[in-house]
Amino acid sequence: MRRDVNATHRDLLNARLFEISEGFGAVSEPLGAAMGHAALSSGKRFRGTLLLLAAEASGGVCETMIDAAAAIEMVHAASLVFDDLPCMDDAKLRRGKPATHVAHGEGRAVLAGIALITEAMAVLATARAASPQTRASLVRILTRALGPEGLCAGQDLDLHVEKDRAGIEREQDLKTGVLFVAGLEMLSVVKGFDEEDKLQMIAFGRQLGRVFQSYDDLLDIISDSASLGKDAGRDVQAPGPKRGLLAVADMQGASLHYRANRAQLDRMLRSHRLQAPEIAALLERVLPYGIKDSA
Repeated sequence: MRRDVNATHRDLLNARLFEISEGFGAVSEPLGAAMGHAALSSGKRFRGTLLLLAAEASGGVCETMIDAAAAIEMVHAASLVFDDLPCMDDAKLRRGKPATHVAHGEGRAVLAGIALITEAMAVLATARAASPQTRASLVRILTRALGPEGLCAGQDLDLHVEKDRAGIEREQDLKTGVLFVAGLEMLSVVKGFDEEDKLQMIAFGRQLGRVFQSYDDLLDIISDSASLGKDAGRDVQAPGPKRGLLAVADMQGASLHYRANRAQLDRMLRSHRLQAPEIAALLERVLPYGIKDSA
């Protein structure tokens, strides 16, 4: 029987996240519970698993890369906590469970999100088997991805700016692509990639963000909350400007846009750093060409 490489790497990642989470409630158990609710819920771990598969394709997974993948998953979880707040999307459901602010209160959810980000930075600042220079580089990469030129800017544009095609693509790069790019840039640092390979990783991460967000926008329309594990229809029902890809295209146009970008992503897998059947299989499972009701 063929070994499920994706599951193996996801298990490594989950084990590290649980290990890190043991310190979440050291002072405040309720805060730790809220942090665990967000970070340890049963998500796909797509970002971290992809990063570890890419590391495997470039010589093997090391402790530094497991820590980098865990940090990426922690800040992603924090971003979802903020995304779901009443002042943002006002979502009640996440990963099939009550959103963190619903389960633990709005104030504690905000604190949990902040604490997850700071813990992620601490993990990178003390990343196992890494030199001080590498640790500093990892922290710098992730802080840049989250700040006013990254995820925070993307979320602000998503919430408040009228949409056009160029603006949607920019939002996708800033809101979604930045974490894929950051992870692959950290991989480039740890593995010592040359400039050409590093730029290929960055381009792939940016394109992956566009494809992932486009598919997520489509699922928001065609799926229901039970299938998604989160509130459906938020992009078209939320007050203010319409959000996501469906703000600038009808369903047919959005589907064609997604498939074209998905095909471009496949072409980018020809990079020698990404030529691994396990990576292609993961992408096909999470981002299929056919528009289905679940990811």
